[in-house]
Amino acid sequence: MAMIRDDGTMAEVTDLYEAAYLVMKGLKLEGVECIPLSGTLACRMSFSGRGLEEALGEYFEKKACVNLYSFRSAYNQVNSYIHQAKKNYATRDKAANAGGEA
Repeated sequence: MAMIRDDGTMAEVTDLYEAAYLVMKGLKLEGVECIPLSGTLACRMSFSGRGLEEALGEYFEKKACVNLYSFRSAYNQVNSYIHQAKKNYATRDKAANAGGEA
């Protein structure tokens, strides 16, 4: 479930389908943050843009309708961002554990 800032300008999501829907709605992916969680690595994505609260409302009220091909493309895009963030995290973590600077 999305965590929305009080002013409604930014939301953080961890669900890939939710993130793909926000990408399709034209919202800006501001960043991806990796979070160590129970021996795995989860990612939180930050979104901003006009219509953010409306898009999240549609998604959670099960009113979201998408073109399947476009959704698939958005999902693959989000998935590649997650993969890259995890790769970068692993590189920084490895450097930090080796005594290097991250």
